Amino acid sequence: MWSAILAVGDTDAPASLHALERLAKAYWQPLYLFLRQRGADPDTAADQVQGFFTYLLSREFLRELRPGDGRFRNFLLVALRRWVRDQKERDHAAKRGGGMTQLPLEELEAMRAEPLARDGDTPDIAFERAWARGVFSRALNGIAVAWSGRADLFAALRLSLEGSADAENYRAIAERLGMTEGAVGKAAHDLRQQFAARVRQEIRATVPDETEVDDELRHLIRLLRQ
Repeated sequence: MWSAILAVGDTDAPASLHALERLAKAYWQPLYLFLRQRGADPDTAADQVQGFFTYLLSREFLRELRPGDGRFRNFLLVALRRWVRDQKERDHAAKRGGGMTQLPLEELEAMRAEPLARDGDTPDIAFERAWARGVFSRALNGIAVAWSGRADLFAALRLSLEGSADAENYRAIAERLGMTEGAVGKAAHDLRQQFAARVRQEIRATVPDETEVDDELRHLIRLLRQ
């Protein structure tokens, strides 16, 4: 994620846009929910998030950037707080990004349809929960691509991976897909291992070094279970 921030400021437009989209898709909703829980209405929160990503492109921001200094999401939240605090009234076009290369807002703002923060959540907790859900979803979507050749089996096992009450047992899956129960169990084990590795990879991209990954994983699990 630190490298993505630096790539955002690159003059190579395609690489810059790709990096900005990567950041936005990972953190648009957590930042949006944080601002909503602070009292911003939906349009204002969306404008502020877009304006903040514009700020990430600025020379001022890049000059002050110190990559690898702490957990990435904490750094990003501190930067957002500072940016919102320092903003003066701007016109709508400036909020939406002015002359910057625009993000696909219609795709990102569709995230508003996702369940909002729980009643009583502080802005920080809303941000944290959205971050955890995002890590889980990106890891799951990445595994879905890797299992595209066994889509039916993945669809059946995905429910158990998500902890759904509708998940089938291995025998039922085996009978329905013409497999042995042992083969389904082996596939489920492989899927869990691959998913865990993908989640770990997602986490590793947001912390300064490997020693902090396990603490972040435990934190993520607590957030998802609450």
